[in-house]
Amino acid sequence: MAAEEAPGGGLAEHTRSIIALSWARRLGLGDKDLLGPGSRHELSTPAGSPVSFLRLFDHTVLSAPSEVLHQARRLADAELADERSLLALARRCAAGARSLGAAQLLYAEEPPILTAAQRGAISFEPEAVQAAIAASPADDVQASGIGAAPWMAALVDEDTGVSLGAAGREIWAGMLAQLGVLTVPGQRRRGVGLQLAAVAAEEAFTEGLIPQWRAGTESLAALRIAAGLGFSSAGTQTTVILD
Repeated sequence: MAAEEAPGGGLAEHTRSIIALSWARRLGLGDKDLLGPGSRHELSTPAGSPVSFLRLFDHTVLSAPSEVLHQARRLADAELADERSLLALARRCAAGARSLGAAQLLYAEEPPILTAAQRGAISFEPEAVQAAIAASPADDVQASGIGAAPWMAALVDEDTGVSLGAAGREIWAGMLAQLGVLTVPGQRRRGVGLQLAAVAAEEAFTEGLIPQWRAGTESLAALRIAAGLGFSSAGTQTTVILD
């Protein structure tokens, strides 16, 4: 599975550079800070801000309030990347801290090719997307990130007109296309998510963007989609909320 490769091992150097530049700009780092030999970076954020530990290729970035940064300096990168360790660290500063989990960061360099039979028809009508959102649990909608995405599409049953799922895309730093997919509960395990992700990735390539796929490290469905579309892992991100 692509997600099991060494970070960035399946990506060309040019692609790696674009990914690193995009993340550096998104985080407010220097353009070259995530290029070259591995290094560890700290970003101080306002009190109460989320704690985020990013591992991208050979670099790491801890974004957190100053008190968390101070406590973290005694920990190795491997400990900070571990969800339970990062949560324990955050709870030293905020007892109500809770984890949003760890996610693989995966990228593709070529448009996907689907060999399985495809279902339904792609619709770019807002009503079709909203129908998929309305038929899905609120937590799933939030996790997909498509609710307010600038670009959206839906997969619709050609006979009934019922929405089977939807996809969304947000552009990061003008170079990455952060993809999200939402499958209506009754349509899961039928290839809907894979088909929607493929469409979103293909549209991203058409616009000169590199598709980015975030998959929870324990989300087998999301990791299967990444593998099915030829995505390669470039790192992970672990996030904790300070309540």
